[in-house]
Amino acid sequence: MTKFMLARRCLEVATDTLGTAANTLAPRLSAAGPFGWMKQYHTLPGGVRSPGRPYSTQTDSRKSATQGFDDGDRPPVDPEAVHADLLRRLTKLYEQEVARELIVPPFKRALLYGEKAAVRDQVGDFTFIQLYEAVKRLAAQISKCCGSASQSRVAFLCPNNITYVISQWACWFSGQVAVPLNAKYPADLLEYYIKDSDASLLLTTPEFLPLAEPLAAKLQKPLLVVNHDLIHTNGGVAGGTTNGGDAAAPMADVVSYLDPTRENLLQLNDTLVVESALNGEFYRDANALILYTSGTTGKPKGVVLSYANLDAQLRALAHAWQVSATDSVLHTLPLNHVHGTINALNLPLAVGAKCVMLPKFDSSSVWSYLLNVNMTTKERVNVFMGVPTMYGLLIREYDSVFGKNARMCDYVKTHCKNKIRLMISGSAPLPGNIFARWNEITGHRLLERYGMTEIGMAISNPYVQDSEQRSRKQGCVGMPLPGVSVRIVEQESGRTLTLEGRENEGFWKSGAADSSSKQQEETIAGQLYVKGRSVFREYWQKPQETASEFEADGWFRTGDTARYENGTIRILGRTSVDIIKSGGFKLSALEIETALHEHQDTSDVAVLGLPDETWGQRVVAVISLRDHVAAESFSIPKLLVWLEQKLPKQAIPKEVRLVGEIPRNAMGKINKRELIDRLYGNSTATATPTPPASSTAGDGKP
Repeated sequence: MTKFMLARRCLEVATDTLGTAANTLAPRLSAAGPFGWMKQYHTLPGGVRSPGRPYSTQTDSRKSATQGFDDGDRPPVDPEAVHADLLRRLTKLYEQEVARELIVPPFKRALLYGEKAAVRDQVGDFTFIQLYEAVKRLAAQISKCCGSASQSRVAFLCPNNITYVISQWACWFSGQVAVPLNAKYPADLLEYYIKDSDASLLLTTPEFLPLAEPLAAKLQKPLLVVNHDLIHTNGGVAGGTTNGGDAAAPMADVVSYLDPTRENLLQLNDTLVVESALNGEFYRDANALILYTSGTTGKPKGVVLSYANLDAQLRALAHAWQVSATDSVLHTLPLNHVHGTINALNLPLAVGAKCVMLPKFDSSSVWSYLLNVNMTTKERVNVFMGVPTMYGLLIREYDSVFGKNARMCDYVKTHCKNKIRLMISGSAPLPGNIFARWNEITGHRLLERYGMTEIGMAISNPYVQDSEQRSRKQGCVGMPLPGVSVRIVEQESGRTLTLEGRENEGFWKSGAADSSSKQQEETIAGQLYVKGRSVFREYWQKPQETASEFEADGWFRTGDTARYENGTIRILGRTSVDIIKSGGFKLSALEIETALHEHQDTSDVAVLGLPDETWGQRVVAVISLRDHVAAESFSIPKLLVWLEQKLPKQAIPKEVRLVGEIPRNAMGKINKRELIDRLYGNSTATATPTPPASSTAGDGKP
C-alpha cells in the first residue's frame, strides 16, 4: 500500500510540477562520463565584480541562470523514468551553463551522483546527496552570519574527514571564500592567517574547540561548530553506513533525492533550478579559496584562487589522469595545500568518485587499504596520492612486514599491478632510489607532476605509458597539462622555448600514441614561467607583491629553474636556493641530492650552497644516516670517492655534515634557508674559505 500511494503521488506531482521517483536511484551518466559534457572555453577577463552589483540566487533570479534553456519534453509518468528524466534535464542544465562559459562548482555536481558513495571516514560511508544536503544546512547558517554571496572570508579548522568537505563546500554554497587552517600549526600562526585574511567567521569541530575557542574570543570572531550530526540518513540523523560502502541501498518508503519535497530541485515555468544555490555567473567571477604559502621568503602570503582557477584544474587533471566515477581515492594528505584539497579531494568528488579519508598518514593503514586487507570489494581503493616521504615510510614498512616472505612479496606486486590504477607523487622531488624501489615492490612507476599554490598543477607525466616519448622518466615531471603554457628562458642568451598543453595531443592524446607527432628537439635550461586559466588571481591584499611575480605579458614567474630535453621537463630546483653557482658552474642541488639518495647508508639528504671566497658558493651536503648505520663508522672520504662515479667533479660536495634528522614540513619539503640558519647561524653572511670536506662532520641534530 505504501508503494502504491507513493507511486500515485509521483504521478500527480509529475503532471503538476516535476515528478518524483518511488525509489532512490543511482544517477545514470553518459558513456563520456561527468566531464564529457564540459566543453573547452577561453580565458575570461578576471576580477570579482564590484560590490555594488548584486548576485542573486537562482531561486531569486531565474532568468540569468536559465536564459534560453530548453529542457525538451515534459517528464514521463513512470516513477523510475521520472527520476532518470530529471537527472537528464539537470545534466542538460549544467551543459548549457558550461556552454555559456559559466562555472558549475563541485558541490553542484554532487546532485548528479545522488546516492552513490562519496566519502568514507572513520565514522562511516556517506553518499553525495547526504553530503550535499549537509552542505546546504551549514551554508544557511553561514549566510546568516555573513550574508549570501558576500565573498566574506571564512576560516575553518577541521580534521581529515567529511566535516572538512562540508565546511569547504558550505562556504562555496553560501558564496564565501574558504580559508582552510591546519591544527598542527602553532596558535600564533593560525591567528596570523585569520587576521591577515580578515575572516568574518570561524568554523571548527568539537575536537578542535580547545584550539579554536581562544582564537575566536581573542579576535572577536563568531564561531560555528560542525559535526557529523549535520548529515541526515534515510532514517534521520546518523553516522553514515557501515556496511562496506553500500550507501546507495534503496528503501521502499524513501522518496528520490530529486523529489521536490527534498528541496534540492525546483521547477518554474518548465525550467529546473537548483534550489538556494547561487547562479553560474556568480561562480564565473568570484573567488573560492585562499591558501597560504609556506613563507620561506617572509611572512606567508594568501594565494587567492577563483572558481575559474579551480575549474581549470579539475578539468585538466580529470582528462590527463583519466579520473572517473569508478575511482576510489585513498586520502592521507594535509588539507591546507593544493595537493590535499584539490588533487586528492575535490578532483575525485567533482567527477563522482569516492574519497576514503584517513585521519592522518599511517603506513600500516595505507598498506591495509592498498592490499584490501579484511575489506569488502566496495571498500577497495584504486588511486593513491602521496609525497616522497610517505613512499619512503611505506617502503620501510614493506621491508619490515613483507620483505622476508617471497610469497607475500609476489602477492603485493601482483595485487598492486592489477588492482591499483594510479599512484602519484608530488609536493617535493622524488628521489631516484624511492622511484626504483617502489616500481620493484608494486610494479608502478610513480607519476610525478609539478605545481605550486599559485598555479595549481601545471606539468605532469603521462597517465598512459605506451611509447618512449609517452613514458614516466625518473626525475622528470613531464609536459604541460591541457590548457597550460610553460616557457623556459635562458637568462644569459635570452633564448626561449614555449610549450603548450592541449587535449588529445602529445601526452594527452586519447588512445594510442601518435608516432607521427614530433617533439621539440632542442635542449634548454633556464627560468620557468607559466600561463593559463589555472594561474592564481592575486596575493590577498598585496598588489605590489602580485605585480612583481608577473611579466608584463602575463607570464607568472615560478622562481624555479627547469631543463627541457628529450621530450620532457626536469625541475632543477628553486633558483634562489637550489641553483648553486660554484667555480663558474651552475649546479642543481636536486641532481646532487638524487645521487646521494642512491647511497645505501643515507636516509635523507639536503644539498646547500654557502658563500665561499674561493668558489663563490661551496656545495655542502647535509646527510642523515639509516638507523643501522653508526655515524662513527661512516666514512665521508669513501662517500666522496663513490660520488665521483655519479657526478661531475665540480658537483662533488666540498663539505659533508652528518645530522640526526633533516626537518621537513607536512608536505615533505625542506626549508633550506631555515636549515642553513639552524646549522650555521649568521656565519654564512660573509664568504669563508672552503674547509676540508669532512671537517664539519658530526652526529649532532640540527
